[in-house]
Amino acid sequence: MQKGKFSPELIAPCGMNCGICKNYLAYSRGVPEKKGKLSLCPGCLPRNRNCYVKRGCKKLRRNEIKSCYECDDIPCENLDHLDRRYRSHYDMSMVENLREIKEKGMKEFLKNQEEKYACPECGDVVSVHYGKCYTCKK
Repeated sequence: MQKGKFSPELIAPCGMNCGICKNYLAYSRGVPEKKGKLSLCPGCLPRNRNCYVKRGCKKLRRNEIKSCYECDDIPCENLDHLDRRYRSHYDMSMVENLREIKEKGMKEFLKNQEEKYACPECGDVVSVHYGKCYTCKK
């Protein structure tokens, strides 16, 4: 994976790194998922969609905060629900991501994400959802 593969613009307010999302990876690489249609995330930050957490958060909708790590009420009910699902299904925590960003900063978080989600075969990004690399298919 080339350095700088992930950017702050790919980090959703909830702490999701859109750069490791199966839908974003398919979308950004033009990989069709079903019958010629691209797989799209309904809350895809890079496509200017409203993320799941933002839809239920007045502070985010009113632009009082830009990320959930700025909130005193972390995790809220929506974020907690999403985080529990990702912990159990994908061994990834948005809340832990947010805490790392708050404690270590965005630059360090992105560096750690690049190391954690690098394909061992080709170095591109491995999806958090399937553990699949969309470049070499490993």
